[in-house]
Amino acid sequence: MPAIEGKPAQPVANQDDEIIFPPVTREHILHCSYDYWFPKYRTSCIRSEIIPLTPDFVSYIHEDGIVLADDPSSDPNQEQDEDGDWEPTNPSSDFPPPPRDPRDESGSEDDDDDEPTTARLPPNQRFPELHEKIESTIAQLGGSVAPKLNWSSPRDATWISRHPNTIKCTSANDIYILLKSSSFISHDLDHAFDDCAPTTTSQSSPLFQPVLVLRSYFNILPSLEFRCFVKDRNLVAITQRDPNYYPFLRSLRPHIVSRIRELFTKRLKFTFPEADFSFDVYIPEASYDDEVNRLGRARLIDINPWAPRTDTILFGWDELLEINVKRPVIGGPMSTQEQDGSEVESESDGDEEGEEEDRPELRLVEKDDPAAYNFSSPAFSAHKLPKDVVDASQAGEGGRGVGGDFEGV
Repeated sequence: MPAIEGKPAQPVANQDDEIIFPPVTREHILHCSYDYWFPKYRTSCIRSEIIPLTPDFVSYIHEDGIVLADDPSSDPNQEQDEDGDWEPTNPSSDFPPPPRDPRDESGSEDDDDDEPTTARLPPNQRFPELHEKIESTIAQLGGSVAPKLNWSSPRDATWISRHPNTIKCTSANDIYILLKSSSFISHDLDHAFDDCAPTTTSQSSPLFQPVLVLRSYFNILPSLEFRCFVKDRNLVAITQRDPNYYPFLRSLRPHIVSRIRELFTKRLKFTFPEADFSFDVYIPEASYDDEVNRLGRARLIDINPWAPRTDTILFGWDELLEINVKRPVIGGPMSTQEQDGSEVESESDGDEEGEEEDRPELRLVEKDDPAAYNFSSPAFSAHKLPKDVVDASQAGEGGRGVGGDFEGV
């Protein structure tokens, strides 16, 4: 059992009833980074590989336009523009473009001289080793992967995916398109530590290493994805992630809570360094030969900060912050070896009445629930582009240099 330490100050409401969180530190955000916790909980996660990203790759993600890697299956005799800009094979206008002005051509050459030459190179030439590593990892994971960075996946960019409405990727180019089109990815790279409290210790703050996470892709059942909230090392709330109503979930309530508590108690409760956090799970259906359990073991998908940026879905942050944990556990984390010998004993020490009191609340989308009407708009619609941009991105061969056609807009 971790040593009991002083309890941090709890959040309070100001005169305007605005929710005030306890300070969120840089270390707290880094502890939720996939590359930090995945090695510890690997056996409870989906098969994944972590690839450290170079500064050149990060610069490529930040740049305007989409320049993709050379397609090895393309015709080598096919003429390509020197700048690699993509052009649609089906013109969007019946009017021919105006003739080029020679003076503009000379001026554009001067402008190009001022730009780094690597900015025009495709990824397989710009960072060949990293590109090859990504391609080989895709093959190693079965040929289909789901990408993400340290915290976020490009779920807001599925509109441009070659595999509609999914983040499934079967090539490095698929990954590049999603990463460069996602606002969530930009947030990971540029705003992950916004509003963090300054470090109070004398030790220097850990450095941020951007990583690309590739996970084996499979068709999940959205109805069995859940977000869980932990306060004072106690599982206090569980919410359905998908905003649709599923009648069969009602009969699975006890099984859902049991599987999530099993994962939390055995793996996370005493080993994760933070006492307050959120985590996402996927609970697959049980195998056909399992006549006792209706659901399989819960799989850890992500760990999220206890911070306003984390979506509480069917709960409100005001509700979660006001939950009174009857048996808080505050202190430093155990090692996984120490927890392996203590979690069963610690759970069996409590009486049945105490366990019932500590049971987390599970919220599901109910039929005709007015709260569900808030999800009537399409997911991530605020992150999408105008239809003409989407149409242009889907025309032509490969979509190289999509942004080049809009530079003059």
